[in-house]
Amino acid sequence: MSTRQFQTDRRDALRKQLVELPTLAGAENPLHYKPGQTAPASRPNRDSRFPLQDNSASRPRIARRVLLGAAAAVVGTLVAGQISVSAQSAHAADVLRATAAQTMTFVDPVAGPGQYLLVHTHANWRFSSQDASGNISTGMNAQTIDVYVPGDRNEDWVLDRDWGDIGPAPVADEVIRAKDGHFYGSPWTPLNDEELKALPRDGQALYDHFNAQYQGGSASRDENNFVRITDLLRQGLVPADLRSGLYDALALIPGVTATEQTNFDGKIGIAIGRTEPLRAGERAEIIIDPDTGLVIGERTIMTVAAFGFGSNDIVGHTAVDYRIVEEAPR
Repeated sequence: MSTRQFQTDRRDALRKQLVELPTLAGAENPLHYKPGQTAPASRPNRDSRFPLQDNSASRPRIARRVLLGAAAAVVGTLVAGQISVSAQSAHAADVLRATAAQTMTFVDPVAGPGQYLLVHTHANWRFSSQDASGNISTGMNAQTIDVYVPGDRNEDWVLDRDWGDIGPAPVADEVIRAKDGHFYGSPWTPLNDEELKALPRDGQALYDHFNAQYQGGSASRDENNFVRITDLLRQGLVPADLRSGLYDALALIPGVTATEQTNFDGKIGIAIGRTEPLRAGERAEIIIDPDTGLVIGERTIMTVAAFGFGSNDIVGHTAVDYRIVEEAPR
């Protein structure tokens, strides 16, 4: 597949912005995690698409006293480093706006008749299990998820998933065909094609759209806005003009920062993240390829020691890539 790439000088200028970012007060660099490194036990991923009690589970309920204590520690750190945090947010906004502009120069891969857009995800997520005595254990589990989106949307989508060591008995590797990606009885993507087309493309208008939909259910309004926007981006099915607007919208969310990181497969990208004080200092990141503007992974990190996790423990790490293929598994 041949696509037009970003200009090298513009990409290098964007990376130069990242190098010059100020350091977040009170936080160590959590970027040294490499694929294959033993990862600590961690909380479930926030993705509600996946069944079982690994990362598909909803956010765990945490004792109020522990949660408030951890939140207070994070708030204290942020207050102490308020100038540094504000500086990081300003740099992140500049980086996001530059990324938004560069995204428009990339030609998205488009599947033709009889072809599929393959969105491949390699993930390392936390899972939990309970034995007959009620003892709960946690660990990390690597799995792969291949979603084949047909060029002809009247055809079935195909999911080819290897669950890794926690696969549901008796099948750890499954292939599912479903209309519009309803693999587990509900849509695979938050919005369908028509709903994506109906969204505004302007960053401020997109921010206002998501902000107006807040009805609670998250630790904060800012977290809700960040999650709803990144949930769309990480699907890999958002067209370039909308991706550009969504990056502009992310730049308007307080506390968003940018660093240069690697995805689970070691590819370097721009990590756009936000730390939520009211969720025990959890930091959620999406990792963007500066050459394409596509999301190439995610990370979830604890920024303070809490609930059995150490400071800067990575509790979720993925790598995502995209390509056009001629066929899907049967």
